[in-house]
Amino acid sequence: MAYEDRDEPFEEQEPTEEAGTPNVTAADFSSLLISPTDWTIETLYRQIGNQIDLTPEFQRRNVWSTQTKISFIESLFLGVPIPQILLSASSGSTRSFLVLDGKQRLLTIKEFIDGSLPSGQAFRLKKLRVLKELEGKTWDEIEKNDQWSFELLNQTQRTAVIRGWEDERVLYEIFHRLNSGSVKLSPMELRMSLHPGDFLKFLIQWTETIGPLHQLISKQRPDPRMNDVELAARFLAFSDPDIVYAGDLKNFIDELCIQYNNAFAQNPSEVNNVISHLDNMNEAIDAGLKIFPDRKFCRKFTNGEYENQFNRAIFDVLVGALSHNQVREWALENKINFIQCYKDVSDIDDFRRSVETTTKSITSTKTRFTLFYDEISKRSGILINIPAIADEVTN
Repeated sequence: MAYEDRDEPFEEQEPTEEAGTPNVTAADFSSLLISPTDWTIETLYRQIGNQIDLTPEFQRRNVWSTQTKISFIESLFLGVPIPQILLSASSGSTRSFLVLDGKQRLLTIKEFIDGSLPSGQAFRLKKLRVLKELEGKTWDEIEKNDQWSFELLNQTQRTAVIRGWEDERVLYEIFHRLNSGSVKLSPMELRMSLHPGDFLKFLIQWTETIGPLHQLISKQRPDPRMNDVELAARFLAFSDPDIVYAGDLKNFIDELCIQYNNAFAQNPSEVNNVISHLDNMNEAIDAGLKIFPDRKFCRKFTNGEYENQFNRAIFDVLVGALSHNQVREWALENKINFIQCYKDVSDIDDFRRSVETTTKSITSTKTRFTLFYDEISKRSGILINIPAIADEVTN
């Protein structure tokens, strides 16, 4: 594909999972027990994949660059203070841990001692700033020197373990707060640990095949932050009439994962239904990329101009409409009409508000689907139903 691989920011407003209202109270945190300890690098390494859950699906989605990993390993050798790693005891277990903060550090430790990077290349220390005597060396070469081996394996890493949580929403809240800095990790990582199953494993593997979804978000490889996985999951959730959106996007996608994990376990052929829906999503995206001008698909249209940032709320309605075969055929034959339909709806105050502020509320979600779908139906003569959305609850 002839597009540039960009680390393009997604919109910072409500359509992201990260911006949701946590629906937790101070009382939900009252039962937490935090146990600080100092574990050696050797102890941490031996627990990765055993007591510490770093699933293979996520190990392929590294965020750190190779040079960042090398700098981290050099810091360990030098004894530079490293921020603490935060783990949570898994539900129902005192000896199994989920990683809330520090996944990249743990992955780097494992990769260095195992000897290879995700690409399959040997993990060699290059462009070191201080330890020039280790330049170009792998762990296999370094560990032959007892002094250097001792320096790394016996370095201590402050690690804290959270126990006693009763509601997983507490972990989501902690996770989002920890990852509110410069490198945000997708909530799909925590979801994979809390709701493991064949569906989520399949979805991650499916998004590793580069296609229209990646072209849409300007990625030439699987997204390390799993925006591709999140978009595929939310499309599947809004496409399923048995999963009702009730204003909480996290719960909405959680429910998809729980139901589909169970369906996959009970009937392995369910994977074919999911593949069919995902193929339909890719066809819809491919059509949208053909219909709209360069890099304008799934962008907000305001004041006569397209915005630069990809918008998940717009993704929901445009890809949702184009996933209907008849609508897609009509749109490809009537590109100008389809674009004008989107522009006209974007000029409606209620629609604009529904994709700009509080986009995850029931009212806003129903508004944006209803206004756009009704206008498409009026112009094309093809009736399309909005997703299953709950009625707004009033006190």
